Amino acid sequence: MKSTGFSWPALLAAAALVSVCMGAAAAEPYPAKPVRIIVAAGAGGGDDFVARQVAAKLSELLGQQFIVENRPGAGGVIGQTFVAKSPPDGYTLLLAGGSMAGARYVNANVTYDLLRDFTPISLVETSPFVLVINSSLAARNVEEFIAYARARPGKVTYATIGAGQIPYWSVVLFNHVAKINAVEVPYKGPAEALLDVITGRVDYYFTPVVGAVTNRQKLRALAVTTRVRSEMLSDVPTMAEAGMPAYEMPAWRSIMGPAGMSRDIVEILGRAIARSLGNEELRDRFLKAGSTPQASSPEDLRKRYEDWSVIFGKIAKEAGIQPQ
Repeated sequence: MKSTGFSWPALLAAAALVSVCMGAAAAEPYPAKPVRIIVAAGAGGGDDFVARQVAAKLSELLGQQFIVENRPGAGGVIGQTFVAKSPPDGYTLLLAGGSMAGARYVNANVTYDLLRDFTPISLVETSPFVLVINSSLAARNVEEFIAYARARPGKVTYATIGAGQIPYWSVVLFNHVAKINAVEVPYKGPAEALLDVITGRVDYYFTPVVGAVTNRQKLRALAVTTRVRSEMLSDVPTMAEAGMPAYEMPAWRSIMGPAGMSRDIVEILGRAIARSLGNEELRDRFLKAGSTPQASSPEDLRKRYEDWSVIFGKIAKEAGIQPQ
């Protein structure tokens, strides 16, 4: 019988090679189009600043635009939920705050599960808040201020800028540990709250470092909320140094995505974020804003959120906080 030169094994091998090549062509290198970083707060704040700094560097490193999109509302829940429900393709990311670990304990609008509905990618920065008081008060340190407040139950006032934010948790923990009975005065933003501490309309507030530095001559900075001092306020003690050894309330920001993102994309983003944070110009901008740039592995970031979710739950229970 005359051979036709036709070979089934050869044909199957060729088909398999074509399939592999087509698959490789279809799997475009990431990112192949612009990436959105959702900020669950309005423009001009600390979250917006951090997101835009990181987005600019990621655009340079990865060759695609990283666009910051502000989606404020419902204490951050609108923007956060939007990301949780987005496709896990790496093109919609979230600038996530540490306060998300405690959101469900104070905000009844939270429907997501932080550890189930998001993919941790990398930490971006950490920063302290600062306990500041009106400079006319007869207290020079934390111990004296606690004594002052305890002697005036229900008369001392403190500012907050929204339940669930780190300044809120800072003061809740402080009041609980110090056994202070004080009156909350809510504000829309940190500038208004800080102004009223300076003018004496309220007695104390936990402000970002920049607020304390800028107004150093107009108010009294008593302590920072982290375990280490701020480089910008090196003479201001930590809460632990000031006589509250169990006190710690750091702030941090991270990049997260929807649940189900591929490990390859997470690694690409993680490496690029780490390189961005190593940039001297970016680091200098962060430090001048009172924060310390710091990357992490996805595993370490998940552990951070897991640990602080437990801590916030304990604080909420002991302080009698209910979701509103």
